Amino acid sequence: MTHSKLFIVLILLTINVLACKNEPTNTPQEQGAAPIQADSAGQVASATNHVAAPSTAKPINAVVNGSIQLKDGTQIALPKDGDKSSIVVFFATPGAKSPEMTALSNEGVAQAGRLTRTLASAKLSVVWAEGNTGMQSALGTAKENAAEFNLLEPATSNETLKETLHNQMGKKVLFVASPAIISDLLVQLAGKQVVQVPSGYSPVLYCATVRAMGDADVLEMSY
Repeated sequence: MTHSKLFIVLILLTINVLACKNEPTNTPQEQGAAPIQADSAGQVASATNHVAAPSTAKPINAVVNGSIQLKDGTQIALPKDGDKSSIVVFFATPGAKSPEMTALSNEGVAQAGRLTRTLASAKLSVVWAEGNTGMQSALGTAKENAAEFNLLEPATSNETLKETLHNQMGKKVLFVASPAIISDLLVQLAGKQVVQVPSGYSPVLYCATVRAMGDADVLEMSY
């Protein structure tokens, strides 16, 4: 995709995001109960749609200079760009959704900002996003990396992952999707369940260094 086409796509998506923020939901609810609604990414909207990161997740500062920099000072080297023996695939869930709108809550916007800062210098080539909140959570990261931005369809997520591995070996990519989709894709990559993805939003970033389908190392980090 050319830079001009990418720019047009990003502008259209931004307009769509602004429209979504102003679109109220019409889901009926019981008097006094918090409104609940699921978006196309399968997220449940609530004022407390936040799950703490697992204790096994390593706190991260950023991905920069070809390595993961953890908050304890540890640096984890990633495969060099252009090394087609592997691909680095990051996964994150969309930020928290507003209970009354089909958009991110204020907390969700802040969470999306943290994801952008964490991956701003990761040199991503492609970003895939599922649903409205996924788009809003991933758009800033895509812009910072000048990455190709695509919508992820849940029904074809496995095929999308396989095509991405085929076309993007030697590069780094990001998927922002619902916990169920991330869990399934990680199993496909590692050949087994290697992490338990929390339901709902969690400030966890998964990094899979993939040599082939079913052959991957997965790192679980909190941001």
